[in-house]
Amino acid sequence: MSKPRAFAALEHGPFRRRLDRLSSRIVDPVDKLWFIQRTLRSFGEAPTLFQRFPALRTTVFYYGALESMGDLVFGSRKGHVAFPTPVLWAFYRLRHPALVLIVVLMGYGAFQIGSYGYLRGREGAEWLAERVFPSPQFTVAPATAPAAGRIGSIPDDIWLASREGDQELWSNGLRISTTFETRGEPRRFFAFPRDGSPPVLAGPAPVGIVYHASESDMAPFSKEFKVDILKTTTDLLGWLSRRQIYHYVIDRFGQVYRIVSDESASVHAGISIWADDQNFYLNLNDSFIGVAFESAWSAGGDVVTTAQIQAASNLTDLLRLRYGISDLNCVPHGLVSVNPVKGLIGYHADWARNFPFAALGLSDKYDVAPPSVTAFGFRYDAELVARLGGKLWPGLTRAEQELVERAETEGLKLTELRSRLQTEYRGKLATANSRGDSPVVSGGASY
Repeated sequence: MSKPRAFAALEHGPFRRRLDRLSSRIVDPVDKLWFIQRTLRSFGEAPTLFQRFPALRTTVFYYGALESMGDLVFGSRKGHVAFPTPVLWAFYRLRHPALVLIVVLMGYGAFQIGSYGYLRGREGAEWLAERVFPSPQFTVAPATAPAAGRIGSIPDDIWLASREGDQELWSNGLRISTTFETRGEPRRFFAFPRDGSPPVLAGPAPVGIVYHASESDMAPFSKEFKVDILKTTTDLLGWLSRRQIYHYVIDRFGQVYRIVSDESASVHAGISIWADDQNFYLNLNDSFIGVAFESAWSAGGDVVTTAQIQAASNLTDLLRLRYGISDLNCVPHGLVSVNPVKGLIGYHADWARNFPFAALGLSDKYDVAPPSVTAFGFRYDAELVARLGGKLWPGLTRAEQELVERAETEGLKLTELRSRLQTEYRGKLATANSRGDSPVVSGGASY
């Protein structure tokens, strides 16, 4: 069995340029990230023989890009691209016959050069069959299960012990690499008070943490694949740094990398909603810090290592103490992500189940009624239920009940209440997207 070739397309300069050109047609930055990761993964899964010859390599690359673009637009994500939809649909429908023809020609040539070519042709045919008729996917339990509870107590103070080169050592044992650190636009965001008073332009300190799964290409976590594991991580970190995605990434060995400086906004939460006891926050790229586990999310849960859990606990302690972040504002991405066009929650579902709150010393946010539902009338659909293996978090049930009771109290139909709340949301969203015209002092900090 050949080893996974993570991000193999990035080894070829022309492919990097083609990938950037294709992804530039995608409007939403989160959809763009999904498309790039999906295309790279598809290319990396192709047989080695396909990647060895320029003509076949180019064909496989464009096949993966076309399939990813089609799935983005015509699949459940319903993304938008700057490309004529009928033309894209025609190419998308014809992708399999075109690839079959190429594989048949390749198999004929392989037969002519002997048994070695025959074996590789069969490998290609099997890869094609898996693409056209994919086999059912099963969740594999992680090799190391996260600890059920936190190790040690939350420290009263955390201080920088040393900074040597690109390495920071903190007093709680946290080590942060700054090799890939970049600086983005200064944080500036609106906080919308719960009491209905005018929104407040705030920053530059973050008010919360959103936890993510990178959902990136990964080799099996075992010593036989250590070279692939390290290369995959390095490729991922470089790619994220160039695009300023996430503030921190925790690799599978528990090493923490700062990708974007704390005082800068980064791309990580997309269109999202959360709230604490005082304020609502929309589109959390600016107001929250993004922390990503290098992991692959599935309905069965995120596969993470014990080392990642301990590093996340130490990093969470540092960020909370440094910026006064409340427990309530430490939340997984799957609980804050929304689709405003369809009025649905769970646009991204990473960590919508099985986040190790207790191991990080945090309260369980699955018990919290999502403000996207209670305050702005968002719904969920059968697709989200299916993605989560048929189980939703308890707070969502509580939120739905609160909305029903509110409609009864105000003498409205539930659909009428949702419609009114969605209108209020769109007004706040327009304000949030503006980010203000001038700096504002908030909480003793100013730009």
